[in-house]
Amino acid sequence: MQSKLNGFVYSMVILAFASCTNYGKVYKSKDNNAKYQLATELYAKKDYTRAVPLFEQLRDAYRGNADSLEIVYINTAYSYFYMKDYEYASMFFKDFTDNFSSSPRMIECAYMALYCDVLFVGDPELDQSKTSDVINALQTFINYYPESEYVAKCNTHIDELRSKRHSKAFDQVNQYFVMREYKAASAAAVIAIKTYPDIPQKEELEYIAYRAQFLYAMGSIESKRIERLEKANVLIDDYFYANQMSGLHSKDAKETKDKIQKEIIKLKSII
Repeated sequence: MQSKLNGFVYSMVILAFASCTNYGKVYKSKDNNAKYQLATELYAKKDYTRAVPLFEQLRDAYRGNADSLEIVYINTAYSYFYMKDYEYASMFFKDFTDNFSSSPRMIECAYMALYCDVLFVGDPELDQSKTSDVINALQTFINYYPESEYVAKCNTHIDELRSKRHSKAFDQVNQYFVMREYKAASAAAVIAIKTYPDIPQKEELEYIAYRAQFLYAMGSIESKRIERLEKANVLIDDYFYANQMSGLHSKDAKETKDKIQKEIIKLKSII
């Protein structure tokens, strides 16, 4: 959808600029040298919106001119990048690496493609389903080019993306908990801990796992309550195993465990 929207916007831009005397004449002409000169001038002036339509025309026109085509590709990619259209920018940077694998700027463009992907992932509250793919691609770049000047930046990006992924996972669990969707909160917390064992919010997730399961059990019918309370008991044991008695929620965990034992004894006497 975003790509289609961008295409529509750029089409409208082209039509608007085509009405301008000089730009319109060059855009409509068959003089590729004039187009290249004007596109390069506009790019130097950071007028990327007007440079891009000309560069787009030149991509096909310069198929047999490797040196000029290389500049067209890289300038197109950077134009989209500076316009913050990271999806298109990544595509052109990747195309550059495919078409100009022997270029001195190939590694630079390979990194820029990944950097655009990092930026396109977005904020923690947005969908993070592609984050793992980007992290793996960054690690692959590091493995291929360990001496590259971009390695430190790639490591920083990996750390940032992992942090976003952790925040997303925790926020989802916490949202279930706040909304009193206790069964979902407990299950999501357990999954998050298994999926991200190094997550900074691990203890808080362990707390939500047992606390949500306990509240879910207490709201269940009597015939289901014992089984669900016993599951909460196991999750409390997991909390103590990970945090001993020094955890932030150790007191609550102990008190909850006592409540569970008393409730199970009561239930067994009446069921």
